[in-house]
Amino acid sequence: MKFGLSPLQAGGDFAETIRECEQAEAAGFDSVWLGEHHNNRTLYPAPLIGLAAIAGRTRKVRLGTAVLLLPLYHPLAVAEEAAMVDMISAGRLILGVGAGYAPEEFAAFGVSIKERGSRMDEAVPLIQRLWSEDKVTHAGRHYNVTSATVSPRPVQRPRPPIWFGGWVEPAIRRAGRLGEAWLGGPSARLDEVAACVRLYREARGDAGRDPDTGEVALMRYVFVAESLERARALAGAPFIRSFEDTYFRWPHPVVRRPAGTLTIERLAEDRIILGDPGSCIRQLQRFRKELALGHLVCRVSAPGIPRDAAMSSLDLLTREVLPAFA
Repeated sequence: MKFGLSPLQAGGDFAETIRECEQAEAAGFDSVWLGEHHNNRTLYPAPLIGLAAIAGRTRKVRLGTAVLLLPLYHPLAVAEEAAMVDMISAGRLILGVGAGYAPEEFAAFGVSIKERGSRMDEAVPLIQRLWSEDKVTHAGRHYNVTSATVSPRPVQRPRPPIWFGGWVEPAIRRAGRLGEAWLGGPSARLDEVAACVRLYREARGDAGRDPDTGEVALMRYVFVAESLERARALAGAPFIRSFEDTYFRWPHPVVRRPAGTLTIERLAEDRIILGDPGSCIRQLQRFRKELALGHLVCRVSAPGIPRDAAMSSLDLLTREVLPAFA
């Protein structure tokens, strides 16, 4: 199983984000990932710009968007910016895309949320063409392109991989039909993720692709401390606030906020990797076994967690947890 890091993505000091990515590369992580939300204090809004900055300070880790909200943009702009990141990083980009689900984000961009699925279906094949063909002309429902050439081309051949986030059946089937991986977000419980993985495998088979070759990736909030009590004390309230600000704020297609007072014990159950190193190893082993998980993206930082505590958690994760999966 490969491991990625989703670093701190909030506040006004991107140097902290870069330092986490440098530490992750030095510790042997396989990838780093930036997400996207708007009108939100938890995530920065422009992941490809952030990855271009990180590319200049790293050498080996893959650089992924988890996920870029593709329906908000023109495919030609995404194809060009992604190709630039792939060139700057010498071929390390993974373009993770998702349809989005926050009504206020679509309203801010003047895009109908009802069109997000059809925009995804049109945009992804168009990006793939733009990365591989010399002159592309396209007249579609949402996008028109005339004699477009992306230059420079991506370094990766035949093109950078495209991973798909998504929870509802059409989105998961799109991942099985068009993508190299399905990437689950950090908010769903293990049983909810497992149902998506089964559908993804089925969708690949229905599309005439090998069900076993598609990657299954998952993002999780992770906090490792000397004890479970210490982990809850340091990360509990910030993790709850992050979920309230993001996943429970909008009408998520799968995830529902637990009723009543939300405690870290209730939130973490089958959802957050939290505790001492031995306990975290056991939790990760369960996720790997039940999902046939190929790539786990860890988010150890959140607004409200002291920087020294987050760095200590990352250190324990790399020294005492990840070696169990080498």
